[in-house]
Amino acid sequence: MLTLHFCFSGILLAQDAGMRSDFFPYDLSHPAEKFILPEILEEISGNVYFSDEIMICIQDEQGDLFFYDLKEKRLLKRVAFATDADFEDLALAGDVMYVLRSNGTIYQLKNFDDENALRVKEIKTRLTKKNNCEGLCYDRLHHRLLIALKGDPEADEDQNFDGFRAIYSYDIEKEKVLKMPEYLIEMSKIHDLENASLYKKNSHHVPGVFEDSGDKKFQPSALAIHPLSGEIYLLASVGKSIIVLSPDGEIISIQNLDKRQFVQPEGISFAPDGTLYISSEGDGGNGIMMKFLMKSE
Repeated sequence: MLTLHFCFSGILLAQDAGMRSDFFPYDLSHPAEKFILPEILEEISGNVYFSDEIMICIQDEQGDLFFYDLKEKRLLKRVAFATDADFEDLALAGDVMYVLRSNGTIYQLKNFDDENALRVKEIKTRLTKKNNCEGLCYDRLHHRLLIALKGDPEADEDQNFDGFRAIYSYDIEKEKVLKMPEYLIEMSKIHDLENASLYKKNSHHVPGVFEDSGDKKFQPSALAIHPLSGEIYLLASVGKSIIVLSPDGEIISIQNLDKRQFVQPEGISFAPDGTLYISSEGDGGNGIMMKFLMKSE
């Protein structure tokens, strides 16, 4: 039985919603291919599929786009767009690239594949360093960006979302982050990631992770929308998991990641055919990227 209630100016939450056991279309224990990335991408923090099997990556210390050829397994070029800072994720919306800094600043990059023609617009948003902005993806259906916060869930001083994590929408046309979160994550509902039955007590939108320390935290490192199903894939570095949501926000799958294989997963993206790519920092070694093919039921 699904019980709905409204909280924080109409944001919809659900309690006692059973988790569906839908088929998960990837074998995360056996990647179809593994890419050892160049040394400069040891601290890879985001990746997005571009075209012709070219992946565009960022790392969290340099303001460059890195074009990596998946066929030839080599770095093709790098395009500088900003001075060094803490860059967390990137998203491709049509022919425009967006890059997210941890302090909430968004870089809009036009002609991003040509350094000589590159046009950069730096956009300050209502999000700040205290929010610790981590994940960015393009929502094609609603023509917006989704921003996942690892830190403070409040975007304004008059808000109070204690006990929650937040995901905000960025209006591409108005170039601003909306005042209210698109999703709120009720942290008190999470007790143990390993016990899937407890997820029936989760927020309607996104679950959290119960750390060994006893602190209830959901720390997403990236998110992406599946191009075929429209489902939202949330990659969590803390908790080493992928959480899949239906387009309307129902939790339909929770997949644990092998800590030995996924040292510090930071990036997730899809090719148009649904092929999944996950990147992970090297933690003292080379960064890696893994390719997972869709499987049939």
